Amino acid sequence: MRRALAALAVAAGFLPAICHAAPPRDNWQDDWQRTLDAAKAEGQLTVSAPSGGVWRAELARFQDAYPDIKLAMTAFSGRDFWARFMKEREVGQYLWDLRIGGYDAQLYQIKEAGHLQSVRDLLVLPEVTDDSRWIGGLDLAFLDREQKYVLSFVAVDAMVARFNKQFVGPTLAAADLIDPKWSGRISMADPRGGNALNGLGSLYKHHGADFVRALLADQKPVLTNVPRQQMDWLMSGRYPIAFGLPSAMLVEYADGGGDVSMIGNMTGVTQISMGVGGISVPTRNPHPNATKVFVNWLLTKDVQERLMQKVKLNSRRADVPLGAPDFALDRDRIDEYDSSQSDDAKPYLDEVKKLLAETSKR
Repeated sequence: MRRALAALAVAAGFLPAICHAAPPRDNWQDDWQRTLDAAKAEGQLTVSAPSGGVWRAELARFQDAYPDIKLAMTAFSGRDFWARFMKEREVGQYLWDLRIGGYDAQLYQIKEAGHLQSVRDLLVLPEVTDDSRWIGGLDLAFLDREQKYVLSFVAVDAMVARFNKQFVGPTLAAADLIDPKWSGRISMADPRGGNALNGLGSLYKHHGADFVRALLADQKPVLTNVPRQQMDWLMSGRYPIAFGLPSAMLVEYADGGGDVSMIGNMTGVTQISMGVGGISVPTRNPHPNATKVFVNWLLTKDVQERLMQKVKLNSRRADVPLGAPDFALDRDRIDEYDSSQSDDAKPYLDEVKKLLAETSKR
């Protein structure tokens, strides 16, 4: 594990809910018009955006809808953005209006330090504030304990591990991961972040520290930060269990003509993921009204429908067609999903990071 983590470091360059149902706004039209007028006067919006080109192309459509507001977008990974954000704040620079992205380790620390404002308070349009438009209600879309700072508008079933039925058999349960017969036959995406770290957090929550320690140390997983390599290993049977393989890789593989019919999904741990479909808004942002317009625009049905079809994901809006039917949530079991990107998941992820440090020294 130590050698594998070191290799990845070189390759990658690093090592019960409170109800906040929105009150009805009888005067929302006046609020919205004032916001539009003020946003046009500001005339600009500065956004930290996902790195994917399709994402940025779709978000750029805001400029077509509101030509009086000049949109400036910069692509960032979350890790790089929040580090830069805090350095800027240390010298009194307040440059960013909002962040569109996924869960990042620093996000809730930044929230606790008072650097995020309420996204919930920015919601104005009735089709956005209407609880019935959201899967499980609007409260469930917020991932922070206060249910107002981190809004996820994407919700997909994030499989913790996948397996090749030809080499493993028809089923694989989470408890099977530490069966000695799978030692040396598991691939794992870089466990220091992303889907693999989130999956380990869920395993820690449900099976405890000894289970995760056994998976990391005794099972000797081979680590990679190249999703296509992990996919090829899975399909060839070289490593017939793939832990933390991004769902997007399966979509890409299938779109390229690959046969994924022999891939099974591990049972026993069920996760919900927002991918990079999250909204967070810094305090003291330079263009607050333009930010408000953008957030409401992004969360409307028409925009969500077009975006989800392009990025092949599923909206948290209940009235938007699925962009990724294979990763749709079971809405009847919505309360059973682990939200590994939520505020409440952080203690488990922190414990996993300790185990990673421990096992890497062996």
